[in-house]
Amino acid sequence: MQQTTLEPAKLERTPPSPSKEVVNILLVDDQPGKLLAHEAILSELGQRIVKARNGIEALQQSLRHEFAVILLDVNMPNMDGFETAALIRQRPRYEKTPIIFVTGYNTTDIDRLKGYELGAVDYLFLPVVPQVLKAKVNVFVELARQTQIIKSQAADLTEHNRRQAEQLEVIQKLNSELKDANSELEAFSYTASHDLRAPLRCISGYANVLLEDYGSRLDEEGRGHLLALDRAARRMDNLTRDLLAYGRVARESVTLEAVQLHPLLEAVISLNGAGSTRLAKIILEPDLLPVMGHRFLLEQCLSNLINNATKFVSAGVTPEVRIRTERRGSQERLWIEDNGIGIDAAYHRKIFNMLERVGDLQRYEGTGIGLAIVQRAVQRMGGACGVESAPGHGSQFWVDLSSVPPSRALTHNAAP
Repeated sequence: MQQTTLEPAKLERTPPSPSKEVVNILLVDDQPGKLLAHEAILSELGQRIVKARNGIEALQQSLRHEFAVILLDVNMPNMDGFETAALIRQRPRYEKTPIIFVTGYNTTDIDRLKGYELGAVDYLFLPVVPQVLKAKVNVFVELARQTQIIKSQAADLTEHNRRQAEQLEVIQKLNSELKDANSELEAFSYTASHDLRAPLRCISGYANVLLEDYGSRLDEEGRGHLLALDRAARRMDNLTRDLLAYGRVARESVTLEAVQLHPLLEAVISLNGAGSTRLAKIILEPDLLPVMGHRFLLEQCLSNLINNATKFVSAGVTPEVRIRTERRGSQERLWIEDNGIGIDAAYHRKIFNMLERVGDLQRYEGTGIGLAIVQRAVQRMGGACGVESAPGHGSQFWVDLSSVPPSRALTHNAAP
């Protein structure tokens, strides 16, 4: 067998197009003239051309590169094209690489069958027609380019999904930590607020005892100080009470059910009758539409809205409150309308924030938590709330809640 001296094969580089994937084409032929001619024809495709002068060099190049198509001369010394193709096919990544056999003589049907069995996709006979060669090779070049693009996109997608999975894991961890922190904060807030009320009531009680038993011994300034102490203690007690209510609204387990508003409102008005509600004229329109809600959250919401409607009125004006509902698509809108002092449009959103108070703070007592409770309760029921108002023209607070589906029976909600 003739000894073959191996030399590093030259990789001819064609400048790649910036907008296309560039692939490799392997030319295998023992005749330098044919290699040069085929290279000149295929260079117009703008791909990388790799040349090998025999089967061994072709195998070496197959270890270094991946090829979109291989043009393989059949008649080569020592290792012909069929033997070379068989060895190339043994490598897994070349099991489906298209091979075009190039031959200078007419092959028999048996030879062609042997070539096709080895994975040949076509035969080209010398002399090669340049247009035919370019057309045949270009088909496989485009196929390889599209395959590379798909692989690149798949790799990018895999990496993107991996990063998203990592980000999701971090978000879930942070959400879990935030949930735990919120639970601890709510528990602390509830405990602190609850424990504060006892000493505050004690302070208020002793202040009243001093006024009753020793008030005659004090001058006007002394009695004023005790009254201020009592008011401050009562305000602090109201504040902690509302904080407790807000905390319970935030923690309450929510399961929505069909609720009849008329009996629920009557109960709320009755429970609040000892305050400003007692002197107010409250009108419940007949046929109030039922809603999907949570009874405790609705009571908290309506109690605060009605108390505000009867409290914030001008001096000498009898509070009047009208409560009605209207259908709005798949929701019911509950209106609480009053004849109070009204609210400037600049504060329509702010008043629902925690500890936000507007107007004459000396004349109208409050903690600034009531409307925050309303908003939180409505949100937990999947609804929304807002206000339409102007100074001197009263306020119209509204609450949107889901309508009761026709299939839901309401008879069990006849009474709260």
